[in-house]
This record gives sequence, structure tokens and C-alpha cells, in this order.
Amino acid sequence: MSQLHQMQVTYAPVEDRLLFRVNTRQRQEFRFWMTRRFVALLWKTILGHLRAAHDAAKEAGEELDGENLQESAIEEKAKQTPEPLKDAIIAKEHEEQVAKSDFKTQYQESSYLPLGEQPLLLFGIGIKKGGPDGQQSILCMHPQKGEGIEISLNDQITHSLCRLVADATKKADWSLDLEFSQASRYFPGKGGDGPGLN
Repeated sequence: MSQLHQMQVTYAPVEDRLLFRVNTRQRQEFRFWMTRRFVALLWKTILGHLRAAHDAAKEAGEELDGENLQESAIEEKAKQTPEPLKDAIIAKEHEEQVAKSDFKTQYQESSYLPLGEQPLLLFGIGIKKGGPDGQQSILCMHPQKGEGIEISLNDQITHSLCRLVADATKKADWSLDLEFSQASRYFPGKGGDGPGLN
């Protein structure tokens, strides 16, 4: 996909789905449907990515502090950070990134729709590494068949997407707690008391 310009997530009550639209700087627009199930998977995937990034940043910080920790000691220290504390740190980062984002500029529709006018139903999701250095995180969302979308993630894009999805989900009244303070619910057995995905 070309360089991301804008994202929009709205609730479509007749379909009982979220409509996810993305346009690029080259004025291409891509349209996708997100079901409740897919949104729950998306949220769990992004939370897992943010937690892993937090652990990696912590490990890098410890190495920069001059501590000569062996790999097993670093892993042990990362495990020592309670999941609710990680979630609180991520929640704070979320607030900071959302404050930097522009949610006021109206979404600019485009008539150039490479995947067609009808939205595609998203089914599969994952995060892979890519980019020039092979270290860029790329969010991959695809329908069961055919082309989907791959978005290069940075902190601002990740947290903006989370905000858009959470806001639209509240309008859908799907009873999904898409708040970073509730993140542990999506990881049962890792400090979460909740049922995980349902």
C-alpha cells in the first residue's frame, strides 16, 4: 500500500459491523468490514504487539544502562513487570499519542478504489516485520480470500487506530471493553481475571 494519509472507522447499524476506510497520499481508498469477532482479535493483536514493544524497549534500556545481563536474566526481569503495570504504561503512552493525532480533519473520500467499491470482510490478522531494515512492524489484515491491507505501524498510527476502533465499538454497543485499563482481560492466565475473548 502507498503511504497512509487518513483512517476512518464508523459503525454501520444495518450491517452490525464497523466500516474501516483508509486513504493514501496517492488518493487511493480501501474499504473493509470489521465484525465484533475481528475487532476483538485486532485488539488482542495490537495489545500483544504493544506489550512486546514495551518489553523490547525495557531490555534495550537495561543494555544501554550498562548492565551486562545475560539473555535469561533479561527475560526474567521482563517477566517480573506485572501485566497491569505494563498496561498502565501503555495507557499513558496511548493518551500521549492520541493527543498528538488529528481527529478533527474530515475524512477525504476518494473515487479511486483499487479493491472495489464494496467493503471486503476482514478475516485474518497478524503483525510481521518488514521495511527497509526489516524491523518495521506491519499490521496485516486480510479477507478470507483476496487482497487485504498492510499498514506500517508507528506509535501514532497504532494508538490512533485503537482510538478509532474503540470509539466506533462504543457506538456499536458490543460490550467489548476496549480500554487499555481493561487490557488484562484479553490475556487470561497472564495476570488477567477476565474470560479473554468471547
